Amino acid sequence: MRYDLAMVREKKIWKNYYDIVILPPKDLADYARRLSAQFPKNKIKWRLGKKTFLPHVSLYHIPVRPEKLEEFIRVIERIVKSIGPGTLQTTTTERELLLMLSKPDWLKKLYLKVVKNALPYFDWSYEVEKYWNINRLPPRMRKTGIRFLRKYGTPMIGLNYRPHITLTMLKDGPPQKYSVSKVKYFKFRPKSLFICELGPSHSCQRIVKEINFK
Repeated sequence: MRYDLAMVREKKIWKNYYDIVILPPKDLADYARRLSAQFPKNKIKWRLGKKTFLPHVSLYHIPVRPEKLEEFIRVIERIVKSIGPGTLQTTTTERELLLMLSKPDWLKKLYLKVVKNALPYFDWSYEVEKYWNINRLPPRMRKTGIRFLRKYGTPMIGLNYRPHITLTMLKDGPPQKYSVSKVKYFKFRPKSLFICELGPSHSCQRIVKEINFK
């Protein structure tokens, strides 16, 4: 299979496919939605919302079989309860589509523990390569992204894991250039980790579970 020609499915809910995420506080979420709303509607696939397409910071995308879901959630709960969160802050935008955040040591530790402990529950029959378009990644990330996709089910591993909030997804076609005003500074300490159901462009569509940090 040619991963650079990956087919992104456009169903609103990708059943049994989840994301482990941090949800930003209300003021940052509102700011992200305002940035998302600046993009011309006829040029994008979706905008951030309050009920679906939720602003979020991803840690790990993983399909889980229904009969394994409760056990998987318990594993994530144990990890979250073992870590005291630090702070995150906004930094810049990238390709005007991503609102970038810092990557402090506490987040690196959390994300590595999540990947290591969640991987045994990964449903490899899901064919996740169909949900990724490697060509949408920056060129420097594509080679390692393909390798990580095969090994971990996501290209966002190691240096490729860069915390961000996706503001929108452009429709296929010639590259578009949009300008975003200087990024507003936010700093926050998350209170919870969430498991959400995924949808188009690995968007967060519905919260399945909230897990409070210790």
